[in-house]
Amino acid sequence: MHSRRTLVSVLPGLLLLCLPFTSRPESSVPAPTAMDRDLMEVTVQQLQHYYAEHRYTVTQVVQWHLARVHRYNGIYRAVETSLDRAALETAAREDAEAAAGRVNNAPLWGVPIVIKANTSIAGEVTTDGWSGYTIPGHELVAPRDATIVAKLRAAGAVLIGHTNMPDFANADTNRSSSFGRTGNAYDVRFSPGGSSGGTVTAVTSNMAVLGNGTDTGNSIRMPSATSGVIGVFPTRGLVSIAGIAPLDWLLDNTGPIARDVTDAAIALSVMAGPDPLDPPTHEAATKAEAGPYTRYLKADALKGRRFGVPAFILGAWALRFTASRRSSRTSSPRSRLPIRPTRWIPRRAQRS
Repeated sequence: MHSRRTLVSVLPGLLLLCLPFTSRPESSVPAPTAMDRDLMEVTVQQLQHYYAEHRYTVTQVVQWHLARVHRYNGIYRAVETSLDRAALETAAREDAEAAAGRVNNAPLWGVPIVIKANTSIAGEVTTDGWSGYTIPGHELVAPRDATIVAKLRAAGAVLIGHTNMPDFANADTNRSSSFGRTGNAYDVRFSPGGSSGGTVTAVTSNMAVLGNGTDTGNSIRMPSATSGVIGVFPTRGLVSIAGIAPLDWLLDNTGPIARDVTDAAIALSVMAGPDPLDPPTHEAATKAEAGPYTRYLKADALKGRRFGVPAFILGAWALRFTASRRSSRTSSPRSRLPIRPTRWIPRRAQRS
């Protein structure tokens, strides 16, 4: 009797295998729409063009980006807090302004952006990557926007989420105690780098058009490099860090992360400027290059330029290259000896 039940349960599967291949269910992945083609890798200027010709509303664009957050965030874990309600309310308000004929020329009007989790958004938990700031009843709720967040809002940007980061921004990977691990958008098995890896993955995977990162030692530059996006590390004093949880007051900095240079320049122009809450920015208006920074972009700026790579980055190959160069410059027998890496000697042994 047991074997008969087993046979009956197996037969349907065998019958399915005998059916023609074309009768199998089609893929559940929807075909790309015109909106998908338009908004994938969209730039700020392209998005503004779509708005101007009434191809899409801000609400439609924000919904598209939020849908990508909900669809892919379970894999990449880039966005720690999704601000759906607030984002859609902002989008609806901007659409109402457009419908009323109030033209808004703000540089980031209707642009979905993300904010790193150490940068305060009024009324939201600033986790700074640490689970201690998320304890129910004791959450670290921001009383006001960080200065750059207020500037980005004023420029028309739509905040769609807080991005994941390592605890206190103190790591070059992107694993937090408050939300877990963020994967690289090109291969989730690898890290995007830290500590701005959440923003980098969100931008790279088209969950947002751009976002902010923070940098104390390498936290904008390194993760931007791992994913081929543009990260700007501005001169300290150009952009205010008021409202951003510090790792090192003397070294901390913040700047934009975007998919192309023009978008990064537009965002930097919005973020830059003096702030009474951040003393190092007081002389920004008189000593910094004047914005908007897009006016410094030139299509042929790199024409004829050459780029060098420090030899030590090339490792053992660099040692062999150095050895061959030395042997060609001198006939000394000693100079033709193979170059060996310096042996590490413990400090105690050195003293002795």
